[in-house]
Amino acid sequence: MTGEDSLTETAVTGEKKETPPALRDQPPSDDVAAHALDPLLELARRALANHVQEHRDYTADLVKQERIGKTLYPPSTMAMKLRYSPSESGEAHKVSVYLKTTAPKSQAGREVLWIQDQNGNKLKAHEAGLFGLVSVDLLPQSRLAMAGNRYPITEIGIEKLLRKLIERGELDKSLGPAEVRIRENVDLDQIPCKLLEVIHQEPFVEIDGKKVGFEFYLAQIYMDEERLVPIKYASFTWPKAEGQEPELLESYTYENLKFNVGITDADFDPENPEYRF
Repeated sequence: MTGEDSLTETAVTGEKKETPPALRDQPPSDDVAAHALDPLLELARRALANHVQEHRDYTADLVKQERIGKTLYPPSTMAMKLRYSPSESGEAHKVSVYLKTTAPKSQAGREVLWIQDQNGNKLKAHEAGLFGLVSVDLLPQSRLAMAGNRYPITEIGIEKLLRKLIERGELDKSLGPAEVRIRENVDLDQIPCKLLEVIHQEPFVEIDGKKVGFEFYLAQIYMDEERLVPIKYASFTWPKAEGQEPELLESYTYENLKFNVGITDADFDPENPEYRF
């Protein structure tokens, strides 16, 4: 699915480094990065600012695969509609989202609808097939809503992903050095991307005599170079033994991503005749 054509930076640690050439999209600064994660954090912040300013809504096919406990679930695909509206706090946008599972076949037809701060902040859902005859309203963090999901629906979307990347990056930066690799000219479904990789060789660092764990061994972010949005995020655990491959923790890919398509209130109306709520 990908083609990695050139490696612009390899095995960068926490020592001071110049900003990688791949990220020099703005006028140069007299300062140099104090940490290997700084160029990635700068790029994520620019991507977030651009996304918030330029994108009102989008549709996509969201392909996700998640490990929950010890179980790695098979990939699933959901047709997605998402619209932003201003937040009273001035921070993250409010979100309205509609999801319809299209794969695997056993789940095809499942629908979920959630409008932030409406319906008691509950999502509306129904299962596929005969189990979908009745719709239910569920709190996003409830046991039924979380079944088969690593995160609640409240965490969905590109804006939330970018904010999470910045939050995790700042945390990792505070814990010590990291290894960063940046690859250019990586095609993801024929979309030119930068592949940003963060690696923690050890699962823990010791701070003040206490062990503090990292969330992942390897994280990969595929950044659409033209639109400056992450279209895939994946993270992996540490290999169980030397010579073994790391195991997938989670993967989210936005395929057929289209921005500012003119999503309306009808797209989030459970009475919409195209839906089965």
